[in-house]
Amino acid sequence: MVTVSAKKRLESIERDIIPSMFVGVLSKDDKWLKKTLENTLPALEQRSLHLAVEAIESKECSVDDPLCSEVRIRALFKETRARLEKEHVTRESRTRWQHS
Repeated sequence: MVTVSAKKRLESIERDIIPSMFVGVLSKDDKWLKKTLENTLPALEQRSLHLAVEAIESKECSVDDPLCSEVRIRALFKETRARLEKEHVTRESRTRWQHS
C-alpha cells in the first residue's frame, strides 16, 4: 500500500477536489450547496490546515512554503465559498428568468 504524503494530499485538494466542486455547479441544487457550504468545505478546510501542520512538522514543507500557509489556505476556502455562492445566485437568477 502506498502512503501519500501530507504535502501531496494538500496539492490534490487544491488541484483536484476544490475545482471539481465547480463542475456542473449550475445544475446542483440548494441542498447540495447548503451541505457543501455548511459541512464539506469547513471539514475540508480543517483537514487542509491539519495536513499543512503535518507537512511542516515532517519537513515536507518549509514554514514559508505557500502551499502550507494557514493564511493562504483560509483565503482559498473563503474564496471558494464566495465563488460557490456567486454561482448559486447566478443559477437562481437564470432559473427565475427562464420561468418568467
